[in-house]
Amino acid sequence: MKKRDKAVIGVLLIVGLLIVMLWGVGTGGYLSISEVTSDPQYIGRDVRLIGTVKEGTIQVNLSETSFVLTDGSADINVIYIGEAQVDITDGEGVVVIGTLVTNEKIEARKIIMRCPTMYVGAQPS
Repeated sequence: MKKRDKAVIGVLLIVGLLIVMLWGVGTGGYLSISEVTSDPQYIGRDVRLIGTVKEGTIQVNLSETSFVLTDGSADINVIYIGEAQVDITDGEGVVVIGTLVTNEKIEARKIIMRCPTMYVGAQPS
């Protein structure tokens, strides 16, 4: 095999590996609460939701944190087992990552405070 052929095969392998590694990056997207509460296809699936913590709904104890997340059109109950990693406040924008248990409840694995500048102009996919 010629040196040139080996180089071409090497480059193709590297490109192929990069494609495989980057396949799922950025394709998950953020969903609206209205979208997941109205479509049963999301039940049992991992989702990432962007919304606002509804006023007066935060309940925190040693083993669980719960609140209602809203997008202004629809609401969903968020349950996080364990002590929340962030200080959640009423009216705060958050990203919730977890499993949609029903069209009214998500079991969160992660709660992230939204950085307003990061999501300016971002549309749920």
